[in-house]
Amino acid sequence: MNYRFKRRAFLSSLGGALGLETMLKNLEAAEIGTPSPPRLLAAAWPVGTVRYHYLPVGGNRDFTMSRILMPFEESGLREDLVILYGLNQNGLQTMGGGPEGGTVMMMTGANSPGTRSNGGEGDDALAGGPSFDQIFLKHSPLLARPGKGYASAIGDTRVDSYETSTQCFSYSHVTREVESYRPGGVVVENTPLTPALNPINLYTELFSGFVPGGGDPEQMLTDLRLKRSVLDSSLRELDRLGELAPASERVKIDVHADAVRKLEQQISDALAQSGACVLPAAPDAAIQGKTGSAPAYNNPIAEEPDSTLVEQIGKLHLANIRAAFQCDLIRVATFAWTPSQPLMAMENLNPDEPDVYYMHHPLSHRQADTQFYAGPPPVSAANNGYVYEAMVRANIWYFQKYAQVFSEWKAATDVYGGSLLDHTVIPLMTDTANAAHPRSPLPALILGGRALGMQGGQFLDFQSMTRPHNDLWMTVAQAFFPDAPNVLDEMPDEVFRRDGVAPIEGVWVRPS
Repeated sequence: MNYRFKRRAFLSSLGGALGLETMLKNLEAAEIGTPSPPRLLAAAWPVGTVRYHYLPVGGNRDFTMSRILMPFEESGLREDLVILYGLNQNGLQTMGGGPEGGTVMMMTGANSPGTRSNGGEGDDALAGGPSFDQIFLKHSPLLARPGKGYASAIGDTRVDSYETSTQCFSYSHVTREVESYRPGGVVVENTPLTPALNPINLYTELFSGFVPGGGDPEQMLTDLRLKRSVLDSSLRELDRLGELAPASERVKIDVHADAVRKLEQQISDALAQSGACVLPAAPDAAIQGKTGSAPAYNNPIAEEPDSTLVEQIGKLHLANIRAAFQCDLIRVATFAWTPSQPLMAMENLNPDEPDVYYMHHPLSHRQADTQFYAGPPPVSAANNGYVYEAMVRANIWYFQKYAQVFSEWKAATDVYGGSLLDHTVIPLMTDTANAAHPRSPLPALILGGRALGMQGGQFLDFQSMTRPHNDLWMTVAQAFFPDAPNVLDEMPDEVFRRDGVAPIEGVWVRPS
């Protein structure tokens, strides 16, 4: 009985579980020294920033970290971080509102053909192209995986007015016709890929392949124990096969047996909730994110905070994505804590009213002056001056949560033995420049990817020049097309804006 037949019989005994088959292939690849693959996590934060407290002070590398970005330095991520400021969406067209159009253009880099007729406001922007996560997944063989190949998640989906655009961060190559508010009539849009809200749903989507035929997540641990017994039996059979096989086949059998032993250990680790490629515990199905449409401009005050719930849900999502990356089940994902018009109520946004719970985006509407958010803190609380500090504190909240999660990723390894953060590029983006909704100057961050060529520990300010936001995407793209003389040429039929677009110099070098 040769190795190929034995392997096929082994996989058949697992009940056709795609996830376990993928794990076996990965472990066999690890045995022969296959390096960790590249990964993409496109992540977002809402409502822009406050320039005075966002911009570091100093030069390209000898800068002092800003108040808003300090969580990354305190978490040991300074050298993993590229800080950008001054990007713009000039040249792109949208009929959508500030966050609505900004979110769609941020993710697709393409013109928006109109707005959705959704029964609410008329500024719900439509996507005029696929999002870059889907573009890279389509064109880069380094990102391809069996099955769906990506995940999308969000911690809260409450929006102002039935909007899809502010809560969706991924768009398909597949198009569809929809009724538009602007320009009116039927318009073709790229289909939104709705993010998972409840952690149990994302868990099932990512890991149901570990259970033969899918099924109830509550049965996963039981099924894992059964699979471990299958592996034990397989090892006994492989040992017997090794005694019968000719010497020339012994190496193949030993490699496979070692991979099976590792897979057995991975499952044992999963049952103990430890190890590099481990299924996280199934989230409690009772943990449900908030959803719905609830305009709140006239009263941004809530009866109770819900940022703790959003944090809990977001961290469960990111734990699921982390495990799927570590086990190499997927290599592409998108994530956001909230829609780009967050109705999340937060504690202590106003230092003079620490017990008043303000909703982030509705509060921003109390001050809609762009210059207000560009300069130093106001000297008095007159004219809603406290909103300035509230927007700073909200910004810090998002970055604290990201820094906590990604510092753990830095210490984690994947099934191939490589650092998870070093092999994952994480563009962190926002929909507008600040709470007044201008489209420039946009802030952005690039985190991780050091093993893929990303050059962290830098601050780049483009306020004095024209630098399209798509330059960020082309910079990131180099990690997934490392041998391409020009990454734009690797995506010839895509419709994103190309004029004047190029990777940002000095942020990526080809790995040796």
